[in-house]
Amino acid sequence: MTPIPSPSQILSFAVALMSLATVITGADAQTFDFTVLPASTVEQSVTLNTPLSGTLIGNYDATTNPTGTRTLPGLFGGSGNQPIPYSSTLRISQSISSNPAGSFSLTLDGNGICSVSGFTSDLLNESPGAVNVELSLTYSTFRTVNPSSLFPSVGQITIPLGDASLIEATAVQAEPAFGAAQQTSAGTYSVTVSVPVTLTIAGSVAGQIVDPGPLPGVIALVGTVTVDGSTASISASASDNSSVGPLPPLPPLQSLPFALPTVIPTGGTANLLFSGTFGESTGDLSLNLSVVANGTRQTDPADLNRDGLVDGIDLAVVLSAWESKLPEADINADGIVDGADLATVLGAWS
Repeated sequence: MTPIPSPSQILSFAVALMSLATVITGADAQTFDFTVLPASTVEQSVTLNTPLSGTLIGNYDATTNPTGTRTLPGLFGGSGNQPIPYSSTLRISQSISSNPAGSFSLTLDGNGICSVSGFTSDLLNESPGAVNVELSLTYSTFRTVNPSSLFPSVGQITIPLGDASLIEATAVQAEPAFGAAQQTSAGTYSVTVSVPVTLTIAGSVAGQIVDPGPLPGVIALVGTVTVDGSTASISASASDNSSVGPLPPLPPLQSLPFALPTVIPTGGTANLLFSGTFGESTGDLSLNLSVVANGTRQTDPADLNRDGLVDGIDLAVVLSAWESKLPEADINADGIVDGADLATVLGAWS
């Protein structure tokens, strides 16, 4: 039978491992959970260009809208209400100037390395975002009835579209992020870390949701962390400037009401229905963040007396309860205070 080590033997073994644990984990390893403060700001702009082709047709219906607009191809001739082919580019540009909300965790490992996890930010945070939507449209000559007007083919024309609003803008960490942390003075660290994020930006155009889907990005976070006992603060800037796309096509348009100003003569409105299929979107993204956040130190499960340190006091608690069922010392909650709990204390040694 293998002899069971006595508490004194265990203590000697633990003491021998303390220095090794300190080297491996870093004497100053600490993790803080940060909350982004209202003093933070964000300036963001996104431009997306999306090809769109299909047909436009008057909103005339012999039964439900007999006085509606009818469309006819060419200068002369034709009857009824006929579809007119078109090609176009839908351009959506939006900008945000707001005070974002969010949270993240930052770990300083004491060896010149920092890491960020759980970064999430509501960039819009209930602030209005300006969205400009315009359509660069090319079509062959056509006429309308009710109102009577001629739309000559003059190449590409740009038409502003209304009823546009920004309804969502978020950034969520997509992958682990590691960087450098240089201690510049007692309790003060200069940190640099790049955080891969997934951006979600959605708007509403003429009552239809426009969601280009997840956009990949990288937020380069550079700033200063100040630690004061169990609390910390961070002041940092972050930026991301990148190309977007190609992105999967948006859902097709199905008979979207569209008021088109008349050309010859001017001053009227042709009420049309737009149908079409989108191509892949491309564009540009610019994101500039100023982050101000306060944090609190995470409580380590091995910090049994909750004093912010994992040290000899916590080790003594484990050793004094060796092979008992004392829940206060049973860190992994397996029903026995043993080597697994001792290893947890040593692995988190401060």
